[in-house]
Amino acid sequence: MTPLPPSACKVYTPPDLAGAMVQALNPIGDEIWLDPCIGPGAFVRILRLRGVPRQRIVGIDIDPVSSREDSSATTIRGVDFFDWSRSAKGRFSRIIANPPYVAIRRLHPKLQAKLKDFDKKDPTFSLSSNYWAAFLSASIRLLSEGGSLAFVLPAAWEYASYAKPLRETVNLSFASVAVHRCLKPLFPGVQEGCVVLIAQRYRSEGRHSVSKTHLDAPALIRDLNQPVRQVATEPRKKTTSARETSSFSKLFSLRIGCVTGDAQYFLLTESERVELRLPLSSVQPVVSKAKHLQSDRLSRSVWTKLLRANERIWMFSPNKTAMRSKSVQDYIEYGKSTCNLQGYKLRNREFWYVVPDVNTNALGFLSGMSKVGPWISFRAMRGLAATNTLYTIVTNETMGAQQQRAWALSLLSTPVRDQYQEIVRRYADGLPKLEPSDINALELPRPPSCTGAIESYENAVEKLLQGDLDGAVTIADAFIGV
Repeated sequence: MTPLPPSACKVYTPPDLAGAMVQALNPIGDEIWLDPCIGPGAFVRILRLRGVPRQRIVGIDIDPVSSREDSSATTIRGVDFFDWSRSAKGRFSRIIANPPYVAIRRLHPKLQAKLKDFDKKDPTFSLSSNYWAAFLSASIRLLSEGGSLAFVLPAAWEYASYAKPLRETVNLSFASVAVHRCLKPLFPGVQEGCVVLIAQRYRSEGRHSVSKTHLDAPALIRDLNQPVRQVATEPRKKTTSARETSSFSKLFSLRIGCVTGDAQYFLLTESERVELRLPLSSVQPVVSKAKHLQSDRLSRSVWTKLLRANERIWMFSPNKTAMRSKSVQDYIEYGKSTCNLQGYKLRNREFWYVVPDVNTNALGFLSGMSKVGPWISFRAMRGLAATNTLYTIVTNETMGAQQQRAWALSLLSTPVRDQYQEIVRRYADGLPKLEPSDINALELPRPPSCTGAIESYENAVEKLLQGDLDGAVTIADAFIGV
């Protein structure tokens, strides 16, 4: 008997989402459909209601238990999809699925062996991959030329390293690729984030890709249900000459901001500082989140606006003078009862209430979770530091202010934005995330000149903060000459 994957890895597709995914594939009546993991038949039901005859639908499932929609398709149960697909004679013009999400290493050894035998060279089928990736990769091989597919995938589609080759395959193999994500979980009762991948016109000319973020599942479904429009595609651009670049890691040293160990205790607003009667000698000015980066230059005036807005821009960090204050002693005593002093970050300090490695000499700050991608806010306030929700940078070589801004403009340019879209990881709410290794690997086009960089960067960041990303990139491209 063929072993089954864990039941917990299956989340069934709601009818309205199934209907929208079918609509997104533009069914016109003569397609041959495949559902490689039919389950209870959510997609088959929609196809039946749209008048697609059972002879044009094939459903496969490893689970031998039948479903009420089995008779609406040529349904094959109790068979491993990967065994079946290796001997499948036909090709399909439409493939639609909500595959199971489970690490391959967690599957029964017999299922692991089937995946390894399916393709020993493709990392998609290795123990470090996930079942959904194997389903998608094997399904693409069953598409006819000009065919299209729609898959519900986990948010890991956009950031998992094991899926990188698969993402590249999809983007290179289809004329049109759309990734739809939600700011809220897509399935009721499931907190993990999901995306809907729509890839159309397999092995056809042109390349067009789009990534859309929707407020919630109904908004995503409305978008998928829009009448299908043929998107004008652009031929792939050929590189005519190699532009000299430098990696971010060669130009800058990137470090995570200081780790408090308990942000609720250590980070304070101005009103909290006043209420607690903590002297200025007991606190350190900091920026602690991406939205605090509100200018190309983080000056005292910009930081003061954050202070007046009652943002958490103080970090408790008493010096020797402050330790003589009763209010400071009281706050330390309060911390003993509210902080986990046995936690890893606090127990290894000489004094648990003294945050180590506070860098007050950073050149600038950068967020790995900015919705517009990486950009630099230069420090222009003495003694300002950042906490570990932000990154700090210093230059690896001597640079004047104009040269610093020139490279910062390069970071905003289209070639770097393209790299960003390839490596960014997105989580359940659509929030992007770049690890230090991701940023360090970015290749920045070398600016042809540094003249006027300060003014250009100020203008670019102003547009960026106004929500005009295209305007900011246009300024950067013009300066860099790309």
